Amino acid sequence: MNRLARPLLLTMALFVSACGEEVDPNAPIMCPDFDPTVKYDKPSDAASRTLWNQCLPRDLGEAGYHPIEKPALIVKLKDSRKMMQLKFSVMTKYDFFALRRIATHEQALRAAFTERMLQVTEAETTDPTFRETMRADLKTIANDVIKQFEGYDFDIVEQVLITSYVVE
Repeated sequence: MNRLARPLLLTMALFVSACGEEVDPNAPIMCPDFDPTVKYDKPSDAASRTLWNQCLPRDLGEAGYHPIEKPALIVKLKDSRKMMQLKFSVMTKYDFFALRRIATHEQALRAAFTERMLQVTEAETTDPTFRETMRADLKTIANDVIKQFEGYDFDIVEQVLITSYVVE
């Protein structure tokens, strides 16, 4: 190679490597591994806040639970004098960040669960499949609420477990 070709090739190589793909700042970011030494509720800077509040949770395949128990949800049954009291636990198989999102939106989940419970009649509570149907409805509702606020395109809630069920 002649003396002019080498610098020209080197310059072209640098130019080509510098013209790589642009990184989309709005692209989804995967959540980092959970570190017990980090305070995730109080990020120290804007970058950490963005990461912890907007990253996509990872599917770990291990169950994690967020209880929705205190205070218990109590509603009057539709067209009845009886009351129904339920306590729940929301299960996800995603990481710590998914549980954090569920906890963040607990008030919205409680409101949506209460709306569903207000539609229950006394006759429905005697049906042997009532609790199973209620759990399935609450799972769908929970995923819809989380999707609405977080913008996910996947179901983060694996199950809604009824941990206490009283009709009086």
